[in-house]
Amino acid sequence: MVMKKFANDLFKSILGHAELMMSGMRNAPDELIVLCMHSTPTDRLSDFDELCNKLLCYFKPIDPKNLNDYFAGRLNEGPYLLFTFDDGLKNNLGAAEILKQKGIFAYFFLVPAFLEAADGESYYRGHIRQIIDPNYDHEPEDFTPMNSHDIRGLLAAGHKIGSHTMTHLLRSTSTEEEIYREVLGSKEWLQNTFSIEVDAFCSPINTSLSVNALAKKLIKENYLFHFTTYPGLNAEYRDQQLICRRNIETDWPFGKISFALGRWDLKRWQAGIAQHRSL
Repeated sequence: MVMKKFANDLFKSILGHAELMMSGMRNAPDELIVLCMHSTPTDRLSDFDELCNKLLCYFKPIDPKNLNDYFAGRLNEGPYLLFTFDDGLKNNLGAAEILKQKGIFAYFFLVPAFLEAADGESYYRGHIRQIIDPNYDHEPEDFTPMNSHDIRGLLAAGHKIGSHTMTHLLRSTSTEEEIYREVLGSKEWLQNTFSIEVDAFCSPINTSLSVNALAKKLIKENYLFHFTTYPGLNAEYRDQQLICRRNIETDWPFGKISFALGRWDLKRWQAGIAQHRSL
């Protein structure tokens, strides 16, 4: 398993470096690349800072508050970059501080049941991430959620929060009652707890596996934005109910990150995107 992962990472890094040399990570001035990130351990924050500096050589950060303008076609001085962080881990606070120092604002997608869990680590390991690399995540803040004070600090700093379902257990096979709770209950909880309007929803795990026709309908009726797990080009779709994201992690070599942000791997996701659009 370790050798297979090493070979896979090496292959993606080689392809990423090749694409970077050939295209220089060029994108159209109206493109928006949305990063999907998860854990950002404290001992990896220097890597996160370096990653930000590299990406700013290629992209212009977009404020989440300007997403309406982007999807309305009023922004074309990019390409643009948006940071998003899933789950609400305590260790994201360090990354948020680095972004603040650079004048960058992000979306943090929260899971209320995780935030309220009596044993956050058990909830995280049981319901959010079952496979954890102890060489990467090894401190308490790598498994536990932010508290309400932390989240209010993010909001005061200019970041935005969104719903990542109520429990992180939304599936396309969920019952109607469960879907309503995951999609609408999470929005209500966040709005009542923090006295703000929540306009963004982020589907968990894999959008193809977590969102069915009913969930898609409820998301569209109750949120301005639906952030998905599909990598893609947002300038091509220009659909705020199907926002494509690129999953990356701070411990990845830049070649692998370049591969994740490039175009060579996009074709294999087209079937999933087409299936989602047809719901």
